[in-house]
Amino acid sequence: MSSEMKPKPEMDGVNSALFTGLKDGKLLVQQCNDCKNLQFYPRPICVKCGSINLGWKESSGKGKIYSFTLIKRVIMNSKEFESELPYLIASVELEDGVRIYGRLKDHNARIGQQVFLDPLDAGDIGLPGFKIS
Repeated sequence: MSSEMKPKPEMDGVNSALFTGLKDGKLLVQQCNDCKNLQFYPRPICVKCGSINLGWKESSGKGKIYSFTLIKRVIMNSKEFESELPYLIASVELEDGVRIYGRLKDHNARIGQQVFLDPLDAGDIGLPGFKIS
């Protein structure tokens, strides 16, 4: 099934830079312009100081596997992903100190392994994806 037929994240003014950046091969992490806190997932306010003065910082996309899960079956509203089973979803701790979830493209994962950004092509946007270094 093509990426065009799969469900995509709901885009809005808060998260669109993340997904368009991934389409261009860049991982953008939200940063507070006042206290410099980095945060993921994108939100309308800083979780540390409450500021609405937020921007984006490009991450190296390098990190390590903090945790992962092997998806062996899909639920009823996600049938579009059945052809990709099994697949891994990982929580990756970036060098920046932020944790982000994404598809892990390797099946021989271990917690603590080094990974690097390898975004998934979802047509007009990108999605977080990682490969083992």
